[in-house]
Amino acid sequence: MRLTIQILLFVISYVPLYFILFFQNLNDKLWTIENTFIGLKESVLINKVSIAFLILIVGSVSLYFILYKIVIKSSHEEIQVVRIQDNHAEHLSYLATYILPFIGLKFDTWQNILSTVALFYILGHIYIKTNLILTNPTLTLFGYHISKIENEKEKMKIIIHKNPLKKGQTEKVVHLTSNVYLQKLIE
Repeated sequence: MRLTIQILLFVISYVPLYFILFFQNLNDKLWTIENTFIGLKESVLINKVSIAFLILIVGSVSLYFILYKIVIKSSHEEIQVVRIQDNHAEHLSYLATYILPFIGLKFDTWQNILSTVALFYILGHIYIKTNLILTNPTLTLFGYHISKIENEKEKMKIIIHKNPLKKGQTEKVVHLTSNVYLQKLIE
């Protein structure tokens, strides 16, 4: 389950890139010179790359919400917050390093597609092994904050949270991976 969560967090971290690539590959030649629509089948064929990214966007976001419901129903533990460190500056680094270089990608040949898939696999492996969850701009779009906290045992933990964290407060959290927790919201 923990590996599944890490993979999902990696996939959704690229939702902003999927949006950019969706629009970048969208073909607007849907009308003939006589201003007649070329047809649905032809429209789909000339926009298959954009449609693939649209499916990836919808699939990623849907899986996120399904997994969120499963995780949030899991048993929780309590952590006493002693010290808090926000990590908002990490998002700009992520955008510059992991999203902007992909904007010029081409999907016109099988070699380009295969090399892009290989690159995503390598980045995913690094993301999971190095716990780069701190740099997930999509979670910010969903209204989350990612903070490092120190608990009463002087151990650093990463908490993904919607509600503000306060020193001295006890937080109910669900354990996601190694030292990463999701704040359990009171419903």
